[in-house]
Amino acid sequence: MHVGTQQFSTADEDLEYLARHGVFNKSELNITFHRDYGWDVEELAAKKEKCTRFGIEMEMVALPIADLNVDGGQVPNYMLGNYEEGDKEIELVCNMVRQASEAGIPAIKYYLCEMENQRTESDPPGRGGSIYSTWDLEKAKDRPARYDEPVTAEMNWARITYFLERVIPVATECKVRMACHPCDPWLPPGYRCVDRVLGGFDGFKQFIEICPSPYHGVNLCLGCMAESSLDPLNEVPDIIRYLGSRKKIFLCHFRNIVGGRNKFQEVWPDEGVMNMHRNMQALKEVGYPHMCVPDHAPGHKEPDSYRQAFAYEFGYIRAMIQAVMDKG
Repeated sequence: MHVGTQQFSTADEDLEYLARHGVFNKSELNITFHRDYGWDVEELAAKKEKCTRFGIEMEMVALPIADLNVDGGQVPNYMLGNYEEGDKEIELVCNMVRQASEAGIPAIKYYLCEMENQRTESDPPGRGGSIYSTWDLEKAKDRPARYDEPVTAEMNWARITYFLERVIPVATECKVRMACHPCDPWLPPGYRCVDRVLGGFDGFKQFIEICPSPYHGVNLCLGCMAESSLDPLNEVPDIIRYLGSRKKIFLCHFRNIVGGRNKFQEVWPDEGVMNMHRNMQALKEVGYPHMCVPDHAPGHKEPDSYRQAFAYEFGYIRAMIQAVMDKG
């Protein structure tokens, strides 16, 4: 178990910044996507090798899900039920799995969402003028239907299963772990005429039983699990134990929230509704062996706020790991 990041590039200044803050593992997002065939193995290998020169392991890459739809929408055709185009997208995904394997990258993160993430205006500001990513269902209850026809849970599960049945066998053959992120946030059934099924733990329990494989698992976002829970303080450690004991957690987003289901803000890790030490202890109990990353960080108005915020979160996670691993 180690601190990692899915932010920052492979530029010298970014890799030096990460090494300086004790972050020696990363997921890479900035990879050139070629619509005809996916990624270049040479580019993947070169980025991985450059990270190695700075003492950093590039242990994961992210699928360019929002770029797959040839018509420009953020939702791929296979999640729209259009399999004529969706099959082409899935074949691209399979190619990228093979390309990651050839470059020596053991894991890929992705998501299977039927519509875009939902957020509302950040208000009020947090401590010290922090700007928090915010969701308030009451303020967004009148948003129009996302599609002309309702998307039911059954339709969603059929599309998810269609994707998994074609991709997971390739990932298993290539020995590449596939880590699926929840759809953010959890939404009540029928919101915008869509039944979201992968917004929380109940969906993930069903998800991991489809196409059983040691290479089929989840990107467990603790913030998303809290957003979908009625009692995040006590429920989230049990979610970690359930998925972790089955060796299904391939990446952990280690973040906190204030509020709860249908109304929350993403806050600094030490000020939310979850006890992050208990969460880290649960990860230790199940022998979680991969990255804990601060997927997001609150904004603020100070110069270079992005690096400042992530430095705080890297230090927090690194110290938390040391605290639970201390045998003294």
